[in-house]
Amino acid sequence: MSVTDMEVPEEKSKRTAPLTSDNARESGLRPLQRLTGDSRLARINGDTLAQTELPYHSRFAREFLRGDFNFAAAKMTVARGGKLLAIESEFRTAEAWFKKAMVWADALPKRQTVVYPEMVTLQIKHAMSGRLVRLLTIYDQLFLKTMGALLARAVSAESRQRALEAGEARISKIGYLCIPDNDCFAPEGVLLSGPSDHTEH
Repeated sequence: MSVTDMEVPEEKSKRTAPLTSDNARESGLRPLQRLTGDSRLARINGDTLAQTELPYHSRFAREFLRGDFNFAAAKMTVARGGKLLAIESEFRTAEAWFKKAMVWADALPKRQTVVYPEMVTLQIKHAMSGRLVRLLTIYDQLFLKTMGALLARAVSAESRQRALEAGEARISKIGYLCIPDNDCFAPEGVLLSGPSDHTEH
Protein backbone atom coordinates (compact mmCIF):
# COMPACT_ATOMS: atom_id res chain seq x y z
CA MET A 1 0.00 0.00 0.00
CA SER A 2 1.22 3.49 -0.73
CA VAL A 3 1.39 6.28 1.80
CA THR A 4 -1.61 7.96 0.20
CA ASP A 5 -3.68 4.81 0.75
CA MET A 6 -3.19 5.29 4.48
CA GLU A 7 -4.56 8.82 4.54
CA VAL A 8 -7.64 9.53 6.63
CA PRO A 9 -10.81 10.70 4.82
CA GLU A 10 -11.75 14.33 5.41
CA GLU A 11 -14.98 13.65 7.28
CA LYS A 12 -14.84 11.70 10.52
CA SER A 13 -17.56 11.08 13.06
CA LYS A 14 -17.20 12.37 16.59
CA ARG A 15 -15.37 9.91 18.81
CA THR A 16 -16.89 8.56 21.96
CA ALA A 17 -15.43 9.32 25.37
CA PRO A 18 -11.91 7.97 25.92
CA LEU A 19 -11.48 4.62 27.60
CA THR A 20 -10.16 4.69 31.14
CA SER A 21 -8.07 1.95 32.75
CA ASP A 22 -10.45 1.31 35.65
CA ASN A 23 -11.23 -2.38 36.10
CA ALA A 24 -9.05 -3.32 33.12
CA ARG A 25 -8.85 -7.07 32.52
CA GLU A 26 -6.28 -9.21 30.77
CA SER A 27 -7.22 -7.75 27.41
CA GLY A 28 -6.50 -4.27 28.70
CA LEU A 29 -10.08 -3.26 27.83
CA ARG A 30 -13.05 -2.95 30.10
CA PRO A 31 -15.89 -5.32 29.12
CA LEU A 32 -18.89 -3.64 27.56
CA GLN A 33 -21.83 -3.45 29.95
CA ARG A 34 -24.25 -1.56 27.71
CA LEU A 35 -24.27 -0.29 24.14
CA THR A 36 -25.61 3.19 23.42
CA GLY A 37 -28.77 3.03 21.31
CA ASP A 38 -29.84 -0.45 22.36
CA SER A 39 -33.35 0.71 23.26
CA ARG A 40 -33.68 2.38 19.84
CA LEU A 41 -32.61 -0.79 18.05
CA ALA A 42 -34.91 -2.94 20.18
CA ARG A 43 -37.95 -1.00 18.91
CA ILE A 44 -37.16 -1.76 15.27
CA ASN A 45 -38.47 -4.83 13.47
CA GLY A 46 -35.63 -5.54 11.09
CA ASP A 47 -35.27 -7.67 7.97
CA THR A 48 -33.36 -10.28 9.97
CA LEU A 49 -33.48 -11.26 13.62
CA ALA A 50 -30.06 -12.67 14.38
CA GLN A 51 -27.37 -12.09 16.94
CA THR A 52 -23.67 -12.74 16.99
CA GLU A 53 -20.90 -12.96 19.55
CA LEU A 54 -18.12 -10.62 18.49
CA PRO A 55 -14.61 -10.83 19.98
CA TYR A 56 -12.68 -7.56 19.93
CA HIS A 57 -9.14 -6.58 20.91
CA SER A 58 -8.73 -2.92 20.00
CA ARG A 59 -9.78 0.21 21.82
CA PHE A 60 -11.32 1.63 18.66
CA ALA A 61 -13.57 -1.43 18.23
CA ARG A 62 -14.66 -1.16 21.85
CA GLU A 63 -15.46 2.54 21.61
CA PHE A 64 -17.32 2.16 18.31
CA LEU A 65 -19.33 -0.76 19.66
CA ARG A 66 -20.14 1.09 22.87
CA GLY A 67 -21.09 4.42 21.36
CA ASP A 68 -21.99 4.00 17.70
CA PHE A 69 -22.87 0.47 16.60
CA ASN A 70 -26.48 0.16 17.78
CA PHE A 71 -27.31 3.71 16.74
CA ALA A 72 -25.88 3.10 13.26
CA ALA A 73 -27.59 -0.30 13.04
CA ALA A 74 -30.96 1.27 13.88
CA LYS A 75 -30.48 4.05 11.33
CA MET A 76 -29.42 1.57 8.63
CA THR A 77 -32.60 -0.41 9.16
CA VAL A 78 -34.80 2.60 8.31
CA ALA A 79 -32.50 4.23 5.71
CA ARG A 80 -34.17 4.88 2.36
CA GLY A 81 -33.44 6.56 -0.96
CA GLY A 82 -30.31 8.65 -1.23
CA LYS A 83 -29.22 7.87 2.32
CA LEU A 84 -29.24 4.15 1.61
CA LEU A 85 -27.21 4.72 -1.56
CA ALA A 86 -24.67 6.86 0.33
CA ILE A 87 -24.19 4.26 3.07
CA GLU A 88 -23.88 1.40 0.58
CA SER A 89 -21.32 3.39 -1.43
CA GLU A 90 -19.25 4.05 1.69
CA PHE A 91 -19.40 0.36 2.58
CA ARG A 92 -17.96 -0.51 -0.83
CA THR A 93 -15.18 2.06 -0.38
CA ALA A 94 -14.35 0.76 3.10
CA GLU A 95 -14.42 -2.89 2.04
CA ALA A 96 -12.09 -2.18 -0.88
CA TRP A 97 -9.70 -0.28 1.41
CA PHE A 98 -9.62 -3.06 4.01
CA LYS A 99 -9.01 -5.66 1.30
CA LYS A 100 -5.84 -3.80 0.25
CA ALA A 101 -4.83 -3.16 3.85
CA MET A 102 -5.05 -6.84 4.75
CA VAL A 103 -2.92 -7.84 1.75
CA TRP A 104 -0.31 -5.36 3.00
CA ALA A 105 -0.55 -6.59 6.60
CA ASP A 106 -0.43 -10.27 5.64
CA ALA A 107 2.84 -9.73 3.79
CA LEU A 108 4.62 -8.27 6.83
CA PRO A 109 6.91 -10.50 8.95
CA LYS A 110 5.44 -10.90 12.42
CA ARG A 111 6.20 -12.08 15.94
CA GLN A 112 3.50 -14.11 17.62
CA THR A 113 1.86 -12.53 20.64
CA VAL A 114 -1.12 -13.51 22.77
CA VAL A 115 -3.82 -10.87 23.17
CA TYR A 116 -7.01 -11.89 24.97
CA PRO A 117 -10.25 -10.57 23.49
CA GLU A 118 -13.38 -9.27 25.14
CA MET A 119 -16.76 -10.46 23.84
CA VAL A 120 -20.00 -8.62 23.11
CA THR A 121 -23.38 -9.84 21.85
CA LEU A 122 -24.75 -7.83 18.94
CA GLN A 123 -28.22 -7.80 17.42
CA ILE A 124 -28.23 -8.03 13.62
CA LYS A 125 -31.49 -6.70 12.17
CA HIS A 126 -30.31 -5.65 8.71
CA ALA A 127 -27.80 -6.94 6.18
CA MET A 128 -25.73 -3.76 6.50
CA SER A 129 -25.39 -4.36 10.24
CA GLY A 130 -23.72 -7.65 9.35
CA ARG A 131 -21.40 -5.82 6.96
CA LEU A 132 -20.48 -3.40 9.74
CA VAL A 133 -19.66 -6.32 12.05
CA ARG A 134 -17.42 -7.79 9.33
CA LEU A 135 -15.56 -4.48 8.94
CA LEU A 136 -15.00 -4.26 12.68
CA THR A 137 -13.71 -7.85 12.64
CA ILE A 138 -11.31 -7.07 9.80
CA TYR A 139 -10.15 -3.90 11.55
CA ASP A 140 -9.39 -5.97 14.65
CA GLN A 141 -7.40 -8.42 12.51
CA LEU A 142 -5.46 -5.49 11.06
CA PHE A 143 -4.83 -4.27 14.61
CA LEU A 144 -3.41 -7.67 15.64
CA LYS A 145 -1.40 -8.33 12.49
CA THR A 146 0.29 -4.92 12.60
CA MET A 147 0.98 -5.39 16.31
CA GLY A 148 2.88 -8.58 15.47
CA ALA A 149 4.71 -6.75 12.67
CA LEU A 150 5.60 -3.94 15.04
CA LEU A 151 7.08 -6.42 17.51
CA ALA A 152 9.09 -7.93 14.64
CA ARG A 153 10.23 -4.44 13.66
CA ALA A 154 8.77 -4.99 10.20
CA VAL A 155 6.70 -1.81 10.38
CA SER A 156 7.25 1.47 12.19
CA ALA A 157 4.91 2.70 14.91
CA GLU A 158 4.07 5.68 12.72
CA SER A 159 3.14 3.53 9.70
CA ARG A 160 1.05 1.23 11.86
CA GLN A 161 -0.76 4.16 13.47
CA ARG A 162 -1.41 5.72 10.07
CA ALA A 163 -2.92 2.48 8.77
CA LEU A 164 -5.10 2.01 11.84
CA GLU A 165 -6.31 5.61 11.77
CA ALA A 166 -7.23 5.27 8.10
CA GLY A 167 -9.20 2.10 8.87
CA GLU A 168 -10.90 3.77 11.81
CA ALA A 169 -11.89 6.69 9.61
CA ARG A 170 -13.40 4.40 7.00
CA ILE A 171 -15.65 2.75 9.61
CA SER A 172 -16.41 6.06 11.34
CA LYS A 173 -17.48 7.57 8.00
CA ILE A 174 -20.21 4.93 7.76
CA GLY A 175 -21.43 5.88 11.23
CA TYR A 176 -21.27 9.55 10.21
CA LEU A 177 -23.55 8.94 7.23
CA CYS A 178 -26.09 7.17 9.45
CA ILE A 179 -26.70 10.30 11.54
CA PRO A 180 -28.65 12.63 9.17
CA ASP A 181 -32.29 11.89 8.36
CA ASN A 182 -33.27 10.40 5.02
CA ASP A 183 -34.38 13.77 3.67
CA CYS A 184 -30.86 15.21 4.10
CA PHE A 185 -29.65 13.24 1.07
CA ALA A 186 -30.20 13.85 -2.64
CA PRO A 187 -31.69 10.88 -4.55
CA GLU A 188 -28.25 10.05 -6.02
CA GLY A 189 -26.76 9.62 -2.54
CA VAL A 190 -25.17 13.04 -1.95
CA LEU A 191 -25.36 14.43 1.60
CA LEU A 192 -27.06 17.81 1.33
CA SER A 193 -26.46 19.09 4.85
CA GLY A 194 -24.18 18.27 7.78
CA PRO A 195 -25.36 16.08 10.68
CA SER A 196 -24.86 18.79 13.34
CA ASP A 197 -28.60 19.01 14.01
CA HIS A 198 -29.11 15.26 14.08
CA THR A 199 -26.54 14.02 16.61
CA GLU A 200 -29.02 12.10 18.76
CA HIS A 201 -27.21 9.22 20.40
